[in-house]
Amino acid sequence: MLRIAICDDEKITCRQLEDMLCEISENIHQEFEIEVYYSGEELCNFLLRGNRYDLIMLDIELHEINGVEVGKKIRNDFNDEITQIVYVSSKESYAMELFEVRPLNFLIKPISKEKVELILLKAIKLLEKDCRYFEYKYNNVNFNIPTNDILYFESNGRKVNIILSDEIKSFYGKLSEVEEQLNNPDFIMIHKSYLVNFNFCIEYNYEYIKISNQEVLTISQNNRKAVREKLMQRKMRMRHDK
Repeated sequence: MLRIAICDDEKITCRQLEDMLCEISENIHQEFEIEVYYSGEELCNFLLRGNRYDLIMLDIELHEINGVEVGKKIRNDFNDEITQIVYVSSKESYAMELFEVRPLNFLIKPISKEKVELILLKAIKLLEKDCRYFEYKYNNVNFNIPTNDILYFESNGRKVNIILSDEIKSFYGKLSEVEEQLNNPDFIMIHKSYLVNFNFCIEYNYEYIKISNQEVLTISQNNRKAVREKLMQRKMRMRHDK
């Protein structure tokens, strides 16, 4: 299942893209879940609540907040480097402005189904490559959750809670064992009770971080130095990957 958002203030363009995606879904035997937004504000408000898409097809010439600003919010304010962004525009003069957003591609209107299909195949390939899972057992049943969906892990007595945007999963274990199993630099232990996915961090300072679901989590005094060092390493890694 690929979650796709279309954001364009032209309803005709939205319908065209939605029809194309439905046809492509059948052609490549890949299920899509498609949502349509007619303004950047509407999309940002949805993302601010901790929701996410795998791919966003984003018009640049939106009213109020334009597509470039939406893209910057996704990358900088929501700290989301995973969602693939494809810009759609009738103009070709935005190359330098889009550089900071690191989009997957740029489509010029009128849009061809062939180009959209090629972009989708590329997005699927990248997302499959990046998709890792956290495996846990509860009541003798094994479960897998994509790490990209996990906001943070919380230690609660003998249990560990997995905090997702819309639910909480639990299992018996230790946070230190979770950290070792993940072996993922995006997950940082900020407190003996919190192992946080920094892709969902929208604000942080010396003492706390704020997650995209608006929860504020304390960085313990004993962890502050280690957190700073790991964040520096993470930033250097991200610059290198670019």
